[in-house]
Amino acid sequence: MRHLDMSPYRPFREMGRSCRTRPIRDKVVRWARPEPRDSRDGRFVVRPLARADVDAAAQLWRLSYPEIYGSPHNFMLFPEEYQARMALAETWEEDAVTKPCCMLVIQEKATGRLAAASLMTKFDANLQIEWTFAGTHPDYRQLGLMGLLGDTMEWVSRASGAEYLTTFLETWHTITQAETLKRQRGWQLAGIFPGNFTRWTEDQQEYRA
Repeated sequence: MRHLDMSPYRPFREMGRSCRTRPIRDKVVRWARPEPRDSRDGRFVVRPLARADVDAAAQLWRLSYPEIYGSPHNFMLFPEEYQARMALAETWEEDAVTKPCCMLVIQEKATGRLAAASLMTKFDANLQIEWTFAGTHPDYRQLGLMGLLGDTMEWVSRASGAEYLTTFLETWHTITQAETLKRQRGWQLAGIFPGNFTRWTEDQQEYRA
């Protein structure tokens, strides 16, 4: 954190009467590395993204969530973008601090195919983790993989030093809504943001979702 002498300045309004204050400090969210975890039937395993997964992961997002094309998350569709953004299993110790994104993948053990994935994004200065996306390959939908993925995402979030967890739910994506709004996960509706992101529809057309 870059420090500045703030003593000559005053906030717009005095705060701290109805909320607690604390000294400003250097803040970091450090991605906690989850151990590989099998699905109940043993068919799948959830684990962190590895370098060898990058091409398959980009293809998975193209198939499961093509709507992100042309959006701020366009980078997820291009494997060459991953090295600079994603914490990778092979370099986790360093990436856990320096990389803003953590991708978890679910792999079918018998075939080695990626069946589902999720993306989380951290904001160090706000001690925040955003559950950005989760997607399932069309060949593996309706198998309950989001539960396994959600449990692992929750563990990573709680173990990484974040104190604030957020997600945006697109109104048309009922599966995501059902997973994140389960009462036992503790989510609360904080606001409604119509048109928050652009979304691809077909060819070179987009809309605001």
